Amino acid sequence: MIRKYTTGPLNNLTEKDKTVSRSIVVNSLNQDQHNTARVRIKVYALNGKKKLIHNVAFMVKPNASTYTSLFVGNAKQYEVQFITNQSKVQFASFGISPNDRYVAAHRVINSELTRIV
Repeated sequence: MIRKYTTGPLNNLTEKDKTVSRSIVVNSLNQDQHNTARVRIKVYALNGKKKLIHNVAFMVKPNASTYTSLFVGNAKQYEVQFITNQSKVQFASFGISPNDRYVAAHRVINSELTRIV
């Protein structure tokens, strides 16, 4: 069964039109003890029309995790979608500022994701 989750739209501009997150780090944790998980991460720029800017697929071994860093600095808003074939995979997304600091407003952990039906 395919499971799909979203962060929903995240605003990526300050009131003075400065970029909040230059990049994001996305984490995938496979809690299954026996099965490898297929994972796909899609990132969309939401600068008016929704546009796919990243589409990354990889495998996560049983009882293991992985992460990847993706550039979102040109997106005024963005959305991260997580897709997997396993029920025991957890995800998180963290924004990284132009000064290489974590962005608290762009921290979306597994319990905060919305499942897409």
